[in-house]
Amino acid sequence: MTSPNLKPNNLTDLYYPEQLTLWGMRFWADGLQQNYSPYETLREAYSRAKCPEGLLSLDNFLSLVVAGHSRPVDIRCPCCDGISQDEWRLLQSLALAQSGSESYISDLISDFLQPATTRIAHTVISGWAHELKKTGLVVPIRTAVLQTIPLTRAVTKSGVNLKVYTNHQSTTTH
Repeated sequence: MTSPNLKPNNLTDLYYPEQLTLWGMRFWADGLQQNYSPYETLREAYSRAKCPEGLLSLDNFLSLVVAGHSRPVDIRCPCCDGISQDEWRLLQSLALAQSGSESYISDLISDFLQPATTRIAHTVISGWAHELKKTGLVVPIRTAVLQTIPLTRAVTKSGVNLKVYTNHQSTTTH
């Protein structure tokens, strides 16, 4: 087990709440990728962890990721070594939500989510963090991890995003 100040790179080096969460995300994503239902196994895992509502929150969040991603999201297979930067973004978003430091969550998840999805997902990830925390599953903030993740400024206000093209005269705005 590593200190929360370090950046482990293996599932087995994480604390139990991180292991359950990362394994759950990976198992859910693997079910989607391999076309099988992961729910019976996930339901049992979350029930044994005394956090059955955590599964619903996990499912809600990952369903949003599937529906509103802006680029491929690196969630690895369940037995894969290493932890991707996207997986760290998700784990640290949960940790920040549990600690009451929610202002950076959108900046972390907007790297791979559409702006509208980011706004919805922020609320969902906060609910997921609450479900984990109320059953004692606290995901630690890892400052060494947060320092290595480049932040994407999330769109937090309503408005229009305009893309800048090199030849603006040939661009039609509707």
